[in-house]
Amino acid sequence: MAATNSLSSRLQWRGVLCLLLLGVLGGGSHYLLGLRDIEQRLAQLHTLVEQRFVGVLAQSVWDLDQHNTQQLLESINQLDGVNRVELITNLGQRQSSQLHPTAHSEWIRDFPVQSERSGNQPLASLRLHLGQQELLQQLRLRSLLFAASLMAAMLLMLLLCRHFMQRHLLRPLEQLVGQLHKEQPLPLADGERELSLLGKQLQRYRQGWQQQLQQQQQRGNELQKQREQLSELASQRTTELDQLTRSQQLLAKLSHSFLRLPPAEQRDAIADALARIGHLLGVDRCYLLLLDERQALQQHISWQNAQLPPDGGFYLQAPLQHSPWMLPQLRQQAQLTISRLEEIPPDGHGERLLLAEHGIRGLVLIALDHAAPLHGIFGCEVVNRQHDWLDKELTLLRLFAELLSGLLLRHQQLQLHEALTQQLAAANAKLQAQSHCDGLTGLASVSRLQQDKQPLFEQAFLRQQALSALMLDIDQFAAYNSHAGHLAGDDCLLRIAQLLQAQLATHPGLAVRIKGATMLLLLPQHDAAQAAAVAEQLRQAVAALQLPHPASRVSSFVSVSVGCATLDLRRHDDIDDLIGEAAHALRQAKAQGRNRCVSAAVAT
Repeated sequence: MAATNSLSSRLQWRGVLCLLLLGVLGGGSHYLLGLRDIEQRLAQLHTLVEQRFVGVLAQSVWDLDQHNTQQLLESINQLDGVNRVELITNLGQRQSSQLHPTAHSEWIRDFPVQSERSGNQPLASLRLHLGQQELLQQLRLRSLLFAASLMAAMLLMLLLCRHFMQRHLLRPLEQLVGQLHKEQPLPLADGERELSLLGKQLQRYRQGWQQQLQQQQQRGNELQKQREQLSELASQRTTELDQLTRSQQLLAKLSHSFLRLPPAEQRDAIADALARIGHLLGVDRCYLLLLDERQALQQHISWQNAQLPPDGGFYLQAPLQHSPWMLPQLRQQAQLTISRLEEIPPDGHGERLLLAEHGIRGLVLIALDHAAPLHGIFGCEVVNRQHDWLDKELTLLRLFAELLSGLLLRHQQLQLHEALTQQLAAANAKLQAQSHCDGLTGLASVSRLQQDKQPLFEQAFLRQQALSALMLDIDQFAAYNSHAGHLAGDDCLLRIAQLLQAQLATHPGLAVRIKGATMLLLLPQHDAAQAAAVAEQLRQAVAALQLPHPASRVSSFVSVSVGCATLDLRRHDDIDDLIGEAAHALRQAKAQGRNRCVSAAVAT
């Protein structure tokens, strides 16, 4: 047990030294902190007195309340560091409080006592006698008590530690050393021998532990690598999921917007969509090629990365219609994917050189239809870098190509619909024009008369202008048809219609074929005399044609009878009354022997 006692005594002496040192340090620290606290309290005393007591003290002095004033002075005297308090009024009266008569004062501070009622003139002066001797004595006593209590606590702890070490450390240590040497413990003069032997044994154990730690560290590194791989895989899957989500949103948005856009705005929309696809997939160029029936480039819409030089791409220079390998592959597989130029077979040697010349390292081309002559190609390119096309990227490109294919089909349908609409409108216009025009003579039809007669009447009525109607009929035209034939009759009608149209060149109006050989001429701004003159000119012009009419009992040539009527609002309620009066005048001309002009005024 000598070794144990030796080691225990050393620990005891060292514990006593630590105990003394801890007591000195604890008491000194407590004393220094107390000094600092005293200085702070004395420094803050001035502010404390001004804030808490000066205002109330001024009120008591003003009110001449001696009792309250004395209580306030005693309250101030109770502050730490205040040995004596004096209140000196302007009249020289003194009132003081001294709770510690034996205390020695080191500083004296004066405070002016004034209130709002006295203005800037102070009522009295508050004098404080300050000193820290008593505070220092109290501080020393507290520091000694603190050091003593700390040392007592540490002594108790040291005794407990000594008992614990004797029972749980030194004796088991002696037994452990004996067990390590396979012999009974021997009393030793030096207490460090057991520790040395134990240290050597522990060194062997430590080496074994280090080997185990290295093995565990290797396994931990492997686990860390696996965790990093799993984290990278999870990050990659998260990125792919985010890209897939954005791809679905982009396709849905493009599909919805394309259906609502008019054809004139679809090119800009496709260019914007190509840019979105390019940014989403991180490629350098996207384009849409439209081919004609000879497989030549007809139109292209493209987008490329702003960092690339302004190169339109190989497809603007490549003779697609003479492609020995690319177009046949597209026709056969509907999709061509190139991740490396070395994948191109010898059949596409020229195209491989062309791609390398433009710096293209990766390429995807998708046919927009499966017809023998391709009508459109959608493509993406990667320039000056390698890129392995992923299945999700190819799927997205195929979906976008299908969207473009549907858009082009819709565009073609819209163009066809627009062309058919234009053709239908032209046919309707032609049909409408034909319905308003007599097919044989070129004069206006009865439907045109029904459309235009009321505006002519309203214009004459509102503007108080003249309006005349001339009803013309070819004399004995049925006999002319029977004798000369219908072709000659049609020619006769056409030549007389030309005379009416010639009259419209100098006398604006409306010439209408009513039926058979009866024609109507409406002449705005023509009174009765002017209308009669035009009727006579027409009759003479027909006679001047000298069309033989052997079957006529009126003349040996074709002649006409004309009835004239001029608008009179007293007798004509509408234009139909005017036309009816012209027809009545025509019947009068026929009754009078034909080949003449009769005006309604004369007839009546």
